Amino acid sequence: MQKRARLAIGIILSLAFLYLAMRDIDWPELFALFGQASYGYLGLAFVLIAAISMIRALRWHLLTRQDPGVSLSSLYHLVNIGYFFNNILPAKAGEFIRGYLAGRKLTGGYGQAASSLLVERLLDVLSVIVILVLLLPVIAIPEWVRRGGLMFGALAVAGIAALLIMARIGPRAIDWVWRWVGRVPVLGRPAVRSALAELVGGFGVLLEWRRLLGVVAATAAVWLGYATLNYILLFVFRLQYLPFSAAALVLCATGFSMMVPSSPGAMGVFEWSGVQGLAVYGVDQGVAFGYMLGLHLFTNLTLILLGLVGMLAQGISYQHVRDVVSSRT
Repeated sequence: MQKRARLAIGIILSLAFLYLAMRDIDWPELFALFGQASYGYLGLAFVLIAAISMIRALRWHLLTRQDPGVSLSSLYHLVNIGYFFNNILPAKAGEFIRGYLAGRKLTGGYGQAASSLLVERLLDVLSVIVILVLLLPVIAIPEWVRRGGLMFGALAVAGIAALLIMARIGPRAIDWVWRWVGRVPVLGRPAVRSALAELVGGFGVLLEWRRLLGVVAATAAVWLGYATLNYILLFVFRLQYLPFSAAALVLCATGFSMMVPSSPGAMGVFEWSGVQGLAVYGVDQGVAFGYMLGLHLFTNLTLILLGLVGMLAQGISYQHVRDVVSSRT
């Protein structure tokens, strides 16, 4: 019942944001935009999306200390499998799925997988904040983006600080957390404590400065890649007169929009946030919506294709993953 309620809320919000993004557009202008688009640039965009997934896999490989149980190529496929399920299942289930699939192979099990994904998420939030800060001297950032950035930035910094402390004190952190978790009847079991130890152990990578530098460099490359992808799509829709900062602002706006509950694939929320970002540059709503729709559809379809290839390469069936999600949620 709760799953259905969450899905219903996400769909309602997606439809509401989609309406807001579309309500004043000029339909003939929208059709003309797609009719006059320069689709040749999509080949470059496809290669870039695949490359970004590889850099994400490399970062994940570093966060798992290059665990011998799972190869870089396997992590690449798991990254794409995660995106595949994010686009077809609610509640961003793809993150849980790729963590589950990696946890079966990693030496540290599911705890190591969970810790690496948590660090990933915090670094990604911080990356959006850094981009936002870099844009502040250049353009007038919408107030909702500015406030969202400050809030999520503070949470991300606090989260990373907490992880660093837990990694530094090690076993004592486990003992401290267990004082509270161990009192819960369902959780106070040896298996849960073991998983907690694996989770905290995974944070130790934050204390390995050379490896951490590689993780930070990979994170910067990932987000520069996303901004470049947005910029390439500007050329597709003949908006190349816009500066690179416009592509970066769209990236910030859509990055924050991913925090909002939505339908699978974040349809509607993604488009609305991008339209607001492009409005700063005076882009007509219909043109902005067409650009965001094209960017969203192309990116999602590419990731779905790469995810299907990943499932074939890893010998994973769709039904098996659906069964896992159903049993764990």
